[in-house]
Amino acid sequence: MLTIRAVPPRDDNSLLAAYHGGLRAHWARSERALSQGLATMGRGGWSAAERFLLPAPVRQSGLSMRDRKGLHRLLNPAAFPFGGNPLKNKQLFAAKAEGAGLLIPPSCPVVAGNLSDWLASETDIIAKPSFRSKGQGVERYQREGQGWRGPSGAVGDTELRARLLDLWRKGGVIQRRLPTHESLAPLSPGALPTLRVVTCLDEGGLPEACDLALRLSAGGQRPVDNFNAGNLVLGIDEQGYCGVAWRSAGGRPDALARHPATGAKIMGAAVPDLGEAIALAVRAHRAFADFTVIGWDVGLTCAGPVLVEGNWNPGTDILQLVSGRGLSDTRLGDLYRHHLAHVPVERWQGAQVVEWDRRGR
Repeated sequence: MLTIRAVPPRDDNSLLAAYHGGLRAHWARSERALSQGLATMGRGGWSAAERFLLPAPVRQSGLSMRDRKGLHRLLNPAAFPFGGNPLKNKQLFAAKAEGAGLLIPPSCPVVAGNLSDWLASETDIIAKPSFRSKGQGVERYQREGQGWRGPSGAVGDTELRARLLDLWRKGGVIQRRLPTHESLAPLSPGALPTLRVVTCLDEGGLPEACDLALRLSAGGQRPVDNFNAGNLVLGIDEQGYCGVAWRSAGGRPDALARHPATGAKIMGAAVPDLGEAIALAVRAHRAFADFTVIGWDVGLTCAGPVLVEGNWNPGTDILQLVSGRGLSDTRLGDLYRHHLAHVPVERWQGAQVVEWDRRGR
């Protein structure tokens, strides 16, 4: 994968001006020319999908998904190489989170060689590959008689163990699937709903929760709630109630007041354990203090909030969709500008027009 910094000659808002302006000021003339050429070719800025997703006023003050990646590389240099990034390497994440006393889904300690014993006491598990994003490759296995049922049908114990060991050797994790909070079960029938909490270090270096979005499963076989997998996303008001839910239909997003599969009312539903979930994300950022900004996925389970994962490069599209505001006009935008103003010169100079997303050194 690549990070491409395609910088146009003019910027639409002060956040882009802070980011692009820093690049222009520290790049050589040849780099500026290459970057502007890529922008002219359409390799930067808003994608066609984002233009459908977000109205023009939001884009005018917003941050595109293409721009946010290059920006996050500047603010989160600890993300590379991926092999040592605990927000990309899921085994490292689990170890670091457990070491910090953070509540995460129970997982199998395969390193101890007891996969068979662990599986014997489980009935519903999730297998998650490492170094992937947007729910790619996540699989659910449910016990069925003497064997299991997975995404491709029935599978025996021996075959399942082989699959899981292969996944683990490649850095993946094997976890117990946690049941959804009772009040959200009709709103997320296919997967555990997660609260996306974006935390950012404030001007004093302390983690602050800046943005929220609730993700719900639309139903179906995939055990993920990612918006780009056809699921729902919504904002939460100051009283902790759900706003209108959005679902991408391949073009303009659909606004839904009720769940498309269950008919349950979404708009106005209370989000359970909201304060505790936000507090968990803030506490988690203290344990991952090498990162400036993190997008946390907090599972809303029947036993309370559980930390599912953290993201070094959180998406900006769903945040701007559910809030109806471009990121430049938000508290998160303020903190981005603050941190960009304090990026060391050598980091600006090292920010290339095109960079490989390195897994190893």
